[in-house]
Amino acid sequence: MRMDSTATADRCRITGRRTVDPSRLSPSARDAFGRELYAIHRQIFSGVTEERFRSHVIEPPAESTAVQIYLGAGGEVVGYCAVHRYRRRIGGRDTIVLRAEAGLRPEYRGRGTTYWFGMIRALAEKLRHPFTAVYYLGTLVHTSSYHLFFKYFPRVYPHPDLGFPEAARAVALELADSFPDPAADASDPLVRAVGWITIETPQEKALDRRGDLPDVRYFKSRNPGYVAGQGLVVLVPITFGNVAAAMLARLGELARLAVRRHEPPL
Repeated sequence: MRMDSTATADRCRITGRRTVDPSRLSPSARDAFGRELYAIHRQIFSGVTEERFRSHVIEPPAESTAVQIYLGAGGEVVGYCAVHRYRRRIGGRDTIVLRAEAGLRPEYRGRGTTYWFGMIRALAEKLRHPFTAVYYLGTLVHTSSYHLFFKYFPRVYPHPDLGFPEAARAVALELADSFPDPAADASDPLVRAVGWITIETPQEKALDRRGDLPDVRYFKSRNPGYVAGQGLVVLVPITFGNVAAAMLARLGELARLAVRRHEPPL
């Protein structure tokens, strides 16, 4: 059994990465790239047409878009992470907004594959613009996504302990309103009709049942419609302190996992 699981893990290992700027592709190459990614996307999410997928991932009205694709053992594409940069004027101040979409085929999830791409892009943006407000704005459609932000970032809003400070909430709402996804219900503008429904793995279903985790309970209470593709508006301030803390938390987690792998069995 152990040999079988090891062989499966080897088959489901990311063996390569490639970063693509869709704006640099010819129209025919961009069409082919979009079709290839949408075929993978359909194994990860339901509820999204190819046209809508392309408008969010391949051809959004962003200043810049970078898509990292992940390759399996046979060189096939098994997932993607797209990061976009927008400029907005919020409260009379120039603001940079980062948005992202990411997905991996179910058998490749659970290894933090997309983590560093997003983090490095966020840190690079802050280094280029140290005196400009930079935010990540998400409309998160699954418990697992919120769980990752909660686990690594000390400042993520809304938060089960920190709530949603009024100033941060005002920024989040103004930013969310500048994008096309409408509120799912007029009574709660922090929940948006996104339409992306996660095709869950057994691990994600298990996490979803973790009533002992405050972030899981909080996300489900704030966004019970996630099972129908509704997304919770989440704001992450991209400051040097917040990003450094998230990176150190991930490195500490990896170190603990490495130690456990080398511990002798009891």
